Amino acid sequence: MTIFIEHKLRIALCLALIPACSGSQPANAGSGGVSSSAGAGTSGGSAAGSPSSAGSTGTTGGGGSSTTGSAGAVGVGGSAGAVGLGGSAGAVGVGGSAGAAGAAGNAGAAGNAGAAGAAGGAGLLAIASSFDKFRFECPCIDADHFGLDKIDNCNNAPSVEHQTYSKKLAGDVNVVYDVKLRVRGDTEPNTYVKGKLDPNGRFYVGGETSAPTYSAYMLTVADPQQVYFFNYNATTSHMHFLIDYEVTIPMRGGTTLTFEVNGGKSMPDGHDASNREQLVVPGIAPAPEPYNGQLVQFDVVSVDARP
Repeated sequence: MTIFIEHKLRIALCLALIPACSGSQPANAGSGGVSSSAGAGTSGGSAAGSPSSAGSTGTTGGGGSSTTGSAGAVGVGGSAGAVGLGGSAGAVGVGGSAGAAGAAGNAGAAGNAGAAGAAGGAGLLAIASSFDKFRFECPCIDADHFGLDKIDNCNNAPSVEHQTYSKKLAGDVNVVYDVKLRVRGDTEPNTYVKGKLDPNGRFYVGGETSAPTYSAYMLTVADPQQVYFFNYNATTSHMHFLIDYEVTIPMRGGTTLTFEVNGGKSMPDGHDASNREQLVVPGIAPAPEPYNGQLVQFDVVSVDARP
């Protein structure tokens, strides 16, 4: 009896002390896991370096280690997304740079082409060097025929009353070149007919003089054959004026050019209209002094080959 009572007391004592024996029971181990899980969640959040919400999720999940791992994966995924967006932005920037570089390349090519063209034109000037800066001079016999007290004519030496000079254009005989000349000088007028007056009012293409006793300044090109006059005026008189203009004349490579004073139908009479007004031709000798008589100078401006 005593043993039975003692046994019942032990049972009653154990029931009263159930919390103290929980470490050996599976059900009670679940309750203990709450505390361990919370600790694991906190530790997992710190290790992942992710927001504190990841640790909170671990606590709620009831499996601290597993939940913490999921939270870490989400954090890594977020980082990957940000890197991806950054990559796209970088690609767009690279594309923009490539476009700008292409445009710059095209501009450079155009500049090179222009330089080559200029060099070609400069090289062709040499084929007209035989008459570049060629000039007629028709001085007065008296050394100083200046001033309005002098008569409007002056006498000329016979050697300058009629002048003829033969020049040659170099270049390819199979090519016609457009030769641009700048014509400057001081001269008396002449009238010409049977040809065509240039819009500049002084240059006359073709024809012949209609005032044979006035000075004619002329050029004959053998090929393409044509005659040109440089001192046209609507009327003649003992006047004196400046000329300064540019004209383009076609010339075949190797052709002969004949420059003349008083050629064709002109009849030299031994005197010319004088420069008593003391006109100065800018940019050519004897500027800034006036020339004592008449002169016409030809400067080659450009030479271009026709296609």
